[in-house]
Amino acid sequence: DGAIVATVRLDSSNYDFSATRADGRDLDVVDQSENPLSFDLLAWEPSLSRGRLRVRIDPWNREHGAKLLVRTGLPAANRSSPAAVWRGIPADLRVAWSSILVDDFEAGNLLHNRLPDSSFWYLGGAVMNSGLVGADNGRTGSALRVGCNANQCTGERSLLAATQISRSFRSFRALDSLELWAKGTGRLWLTFEALDSVQMGRMARGRIDSILPRRAWTARVLTSSWTRIVVRPEDFDPSDNQFGNVGWLALRDSINYIAFHLDSGTGMWIDDIRFHGIVRDDLR
Repeated sequence: DGAIVATVRLDSSNYDFSATRADGRDLDVVDQSENPLSFDLLAWEPSLSRGRLRVRIDPWNREHGAKLLVRTGLPAANRSSPAAVWRGIPADLRVAWSSILVDDFEAGNLLHNRLPDSSFWYLGGAVMNSGLVGADNGRTGSALRVGCNANQCTGERSLLAATQISRSFRSFRALDSLELWAKGTGRLWLTFEALDSVQMGRMARGRIDSILPRRAWTARVLTSSWTRIVVRPEDFDPSDNQFGNVGWLALRDSINYIAFHLDSGTGMWIDDIRFHGIVRDDLR
């Protein structure tokens, strides 16, 4: 057996945040014999009494009843090391342990995404030109295609697809990146949103004309070839309060939908959508 990587979540019920530095540079993680363990500090917010770390646990630290200790009050230093945490761990395991699949569109329908709070896909384009199709052009399996109605996407951004991430707001502070494959024409707006209960009800009934949720988004130009798109938190547009855009920092603690808008084009294909840095327990 090789090393595993565990996520450690701390709050006021299991950790005293009163004496720690705001940047977490006084932390380390040790086993029960006080041997240092490699860790990655994902989020550290003493003022809110919450923190999150990833800790590498090698085979000799996995005996029954073994414990780890998060210590604070040490001389300030950068002890967090993502490279050390993941050293020697195969890429497929790293993806499995540190990300979650939103959808690969291989289920044969659009009634359920792959998330714990599985939900349907809302499609806002032309009915006859939308649905699951063969990915083609060098990709295998199925993808989601959404075509625009006449003049729908030539001007303002138009909502073409959306799905619920969770029935309640979730924090995405640990998000490393949003990854997907896409092709088409126009500009694709990749959007995280915070829908309230009224807006979620309207979405469920297909009444999106009156929905203007708080959101954070950024655009990528599509081409006729499949392209891997990676969006990190710093890539989202700054807040301008246009169309509900409040920017990433204001939205990241209250996200429950992901949506895809298009402008200046005729349609889009998307496939293999994944959140890196977010795991299933974050969305339960």
